[in-house]
Parts: sequence; C-alpha cells; structure tokens
Amino acid sequence: MKAFSVLGAAVLLGLASAGLAGCGYHVGGVKPAALSRMDSFCVEMFTNTSTQPQVSMQLTSALTDALQSDGTYRLVRRGAADFVVSGQVVSITPVSLTTDWRDTYRSSEIGLLLKVRYVVRDGKSGEELTSGVFTTESSYFNQDGVNVQNARINALSYAARQAADEIAARLTSPWLIIP
Repeated sequence: MKAFSVLGAAVLLGLASAGLAGCGYHVGGVKPAALSRMDSFCVEMFTNTSTQPQVSMQLTSALTDALQSDGTYRLVRRGAADFVVSGQVVSITPVSLTTDWRDTYRSSEIGLLLKVRYVVRDGKSGEELTSGVFTTESSYFNQDGVNVQNARINALSYAARQAADEIAARLTSPWLIIP
C-alpha cells in the first residue's frame, strides 16, 4: 500500500509538471518585449548629484550584481553590449520617522529617501529603450550608544541595493511597460 502512495504521488507530480509546462510556465530567460532580442548588458557608473560620496558606486555595483545573478543577460564590456544601463543618484533626503520621547526636536529614527533616475540605451545605436525615476527608502536609529555615522552609511547601502533590485526587476520582467 505504501509503494502505491509513493507511486501515486510521483504520477501526480509528473502530471502537475506537465500541466504547468503546457500553460507556458518556465524558469529563466524571461525578458520584457522591448529587450527580447537583447542578450548582453553593460552598466556605466551612475553619476551622483547628492552630497553623499560613494553611493553611486554602491548602486552601480549592486545593479551589476543583481543583473548577473538573475541570469537573463550576460555582462560584457561596453562596446560589445546589446544594451547599456546608466543613471543618476538624484537626491538623498533625510526624514524624521519617530522622535525621542524626551525631546521632540530629536529624531530617534531617521528615514533616508534615495531618488534614482536610470536610462537604458541600445548598445549599438544609442537609442533610448526605457527610463525611469523612483525613490527607495531605508532608515536608521539615532540613539545613545549607536554610531550614527555608520548606521547612516549602512542605511544608504541598503537603499542602494533596493534601488538596484528595482531596476533589475524592471529590466527582467516580461510585464515591463516600455514606451
């Protein structure tokens, strides 16, 4: 009886897999329509108009890692890329999320809004394929005994990774709406 249940489970799993394959489900290689013929990419260093140094480097590195990890496109040198991603760190805006109960003028949790603009261009013609602007958010705590400078740097690094993941998702999603 136990052999039958294992065999039955294997048959059901096989039927479910065949059913999913029949409805168009597959793993990897999913691209938006405008990038469907693209196989390779290059990420140029993002420019930085904020006052925080190094954030553009963190964003560029995180975007390159995110696109490589996805596996939809290959990383190549600029001259050989089918498309080139470039962009700009537009601003980093601190916002008070919570205040200290002892002093309402002192923020105990500070949010950072990282505004990013990106452009994707055809590697051969230079024609703009898509672009976007969005804001990611991160936060850190301003409390006694906390190294606030390191906490802010870590929060910026996290926001840069979030921004990179958002751009990568937009470039690898088949539901991407490209004008």
